Order: sequence, then C-alpha cells, then structure tokens
Amino acid sequence: MKYDPNAWQKLGDKFTNNYEAGMLDYRAHIISTVIRYQPDCKNILEIACADGWFIEQMRKHRMTLEYGGIDITQNLIYRAKKRMPRETFATMDATDLNIILNQDFDFVLCAGLLMHLPHYQKAMSEAFRVSNKYVMFSTYGTYERKGYAVDDTKTNFINNVYTFSDIMRFVPVEFKLIEFNAFQRTSNFNVFQYLFIKRDLP
Repeated sequence: MKYDPNAWQKLGDKFTNNYEAGMLDYRAHIISTVIRYQPDCKNILEIACADGWFIEQMRKHRMTLEYGGIDITQNLIYRAKKRMPRETFATMDATDLNIILNQDFDFVLCAGLLMHLPHYQKAMSEAFRVSNKYVMFSTYGTYERKGYAVDDTKTNFINNVYTFSDIMRFVPVEFKLIEFNAFQRTSNFNVFQYLFIKRDLP
C-alpha cells in the first residue's frame, strides 16, 4: 500500500480521539513538559494539532503561552477552531512552514506526526528552523537497529516506526538532546519522546 497524502483529509470527518477515555502516560508527559519549560518561553507552536485536544488540556493545566496550532487537514482545523475559539489555528503542511519565520517560536511541539510521514526529515528540519529554544517530538520508536512500517488498511496510510538513530541523525548541530523518554504502546513498539534545546553557539 502506498502512502496517500489525501488520507488525512478523508479521515478528518471521522477522526475521534479517545484521549478522554484515559490520560495515557506519554500524553500526560508531553503536557507536563510544556508546563515545566513555559517560564523560559513566550509562545508555542503545535505542529499537527488535529482537533485541538492538546491545547485544551494545556490550558486546563494553566499554560499561559501564546499558542499557534497547524494541521494539514482542513476539517480538523475547523473542528479545532470550534473547540478552542480563542486560539489561533491554520491549515499548513508540516514539511513546508513557509509563512513562519526562522526562530519565530520559543517552543515547537510535534507530537504524533513523524510516524505518519515516510519522509520525516523535512518536517524535522522545519520544526528546528522555526524554533528559538525548544523542540519536542513524539513518535513511534523501536530500540532495534532498523525501523519498520506497519500498514493501516483502515485509514490507508502507513505507520512508520523509527529508531533513536533515525531521528538523531537529522538533528542540526545547533540543537542538543536534553530529554529522552520511551513509553510502551504495544508489545511491538514504543512511543519515543525527544526534547531538544538550542545550543549557545559562539
């Protein structure tokens, strides 16, 4: 099965998150990480914000940062705007954040996207480009030497499972890893979380 870039548009109307059924550890950790580092930041960009669930939860946990959320799926952005009408959302491709300036956001969050991109390097590059301080990725991961892909016939896209080295080899020299966590998702793979900070280069 080939990767279908239109699959998310088709999925958008049917998309329902089951997050409310229980706060899973890796999602709770994303929220707590943002809250912990917010004193160093003035704003945050969420890449692949879907229907606005994360910003809703972060506001409940007293996140005060100025927020921007983007997603490639127009109907999810529409739902996000209805869910959180005071927040700023836009339809945008994570691999081409062309209207966002370099270092425009202090914290860039990209959770649950990379595993849906067979060519994830460009999305990583754009996330680092627009960050002034922190970048956080959350994606399916494995400790094995090679990553792999799992066909999802229900939604017509492929879930890609990456290794630690897959992600680290595309980190620009001006950023360094300061936190790494792994949360078990199934018996086959984990959710890996990476937090990077911009180095003080001479």
